[in-house]
Amino acid sequence: MSRSRILLLVFSLPFFLTGSGAAFDTAATAPLGKGAFLETPDVPVPYKVSAAPAADWRAASGKYSSKTFKPPPQRRLDTEGSELVMLQGFHWYADDYWQHPPRGWWGELAKKAPEVAAAGFDLVWFPPVSVGSYYPKEWYNLDSQWGKKEALTEAIRAMHKGGVKVLADVVLNHRNGTTNWLDFTSPDWPSNVIVNDDEVWAQPPYAALPRSLYGDEGQGDFGCRDLDHKNPAVQEDTRVFMRWLRHTIGFDGWRYDMVKGYAASHIEDYNTASSPEFTVGEYYDTDRQQITSWIDGTDSRPGKVNASTAFDFTQRYALVGAVESERYELLNDNGRPSGVIGWWPAKAVTYVESHDTSPRDPSFIQNASAEYRTQRLMGYAYILTHPGIPCVFWPHFFDWGPAYRAAIARLILVRKAAGVNSTSPMQVLTATNGLYAATVAGKHKQLVLKLGKNWGWSPGDGWTLEASGERYAVWSRPAK
Repeated sequence: MSRSRILLLVFSLPFFLTGSGAAFDTAATAPLGKGAFLETPDVPVPYKVSAAPAADWRAASGKYSSKTFKPPPQRRLDTEGSELVMLQGFHWYADDYWQHPPRGWWGELAKKAPEVAAAGFDLVWFPPVSVGSYYPKEWYNLDSQWGKKEALTEAIRAMHKGGVKVLADVVLNHRNGTTNWLDFTSPDWPSNVIVNDDEVWAQPPYAALPRSLYGDEGQGDFGCRDLDHKNPAVQEDTRVFMRWLRHTIGFDGWRYDMVKGYAASHIEDYNTASSPEFTVGEYYDTDRQQITSWIDGTDSRPGKVNASTAFDFTQRYALVGAVESERYELLNDNGRPSGVIGWWPAKAVTYVESHDTSPRDPSFIQNASAEYRTQRLMGYAYILTHPGIPCVFWPHFFDWGPAYRAAIARLILVRKAAGVNSTSPMQVLTATNGLYAATVAGKHKQLVLKLGKNWGWSPGDGWTLEASGERYAVWSRPAK
């Protein structure tokens, strides 16, 4: 999600006022009725459709049609033994930057690209590129709240220059129309691309229009129209759009938003069509069985080499709960991690915080308490020494000062020097109230991590202290 998802509780308002003072017709946005939620419009009305996105759509449809384009085979990075470290390249309030730097948030990413590469990040996750962001309107209109299309492509090139792969946040579950809820342009679609149980059909302006034959395959989104991914037009236009992002705009892979909204088999289709090097899905649930089942469903072939990774929500909530309460048994499952990394580490993206879990307060990033920051750094000590593919949150690295940045960078360096990867063998040594200790076997060095207020524990003789801070320490010794 993004801060653009601002929802208003609507009771009985005949109209809204835009920033220019013009009347905004509620019929144009399909009011949901008393007590329902209505999306705040992203742009003033009237809205003029730009010719450029339509031209890009038509050009992409010709070049990347499934009738004429043969995608190259996938060469995935998210496989057994991956040494990737990932950066979330934005935060909840990053879209405010468009008002300040001349090239928007994309300009900020381009400027920081050398630092991102020097810190050892292999992947950076960009926010959604289409106008509307997490509530996309015209897919091919890349002049968004994050900046202009030209600045976006410059940011991608800057990351590539440093050897950093770039992921696009693709929002495929839902979409809004250009000036109302279902006048879809670039690509142009009729109303029957919307699932037949979408809430829009209860509204008189739309109730008589054609709708899909099928209901929603998963979780709905009340701020947007839920798309029917069984519809051939939706499927083909999605393939074409992702090929365009991949081969024309320059992205290397995908962060799939809200994958609980449609069947995992569609991810396999879109991955096959677009040949990403890396993908990760936002299956927002703490039940690791559901997350791993979704991963399994994204590749029907034996071996699951091209299955998507998923954010390890199970791990994240267990980790934050443990460092906040000192109850480290939350991290132990019979000697293995309690998250998805304990079951399928090659396909688990571990993290401490993201735009969705960080407090929604514009001043919080700068005003977070010392204890909050300590606990999150303990979390980084965990994910950067353990299996899985760790992901660092942008403001933690760039906005909490040089000492905090150096501490995270040190942990990345320790991980890479030790040769710890997504499937490195590990064992929980102890996980009790006040103390967590685990050993992880990298290719070059063996690591031991200690967390907690138990100051007396150490791994013993023969170990070198590599990194330490308040309530965490990491030791190493040569691999046996």
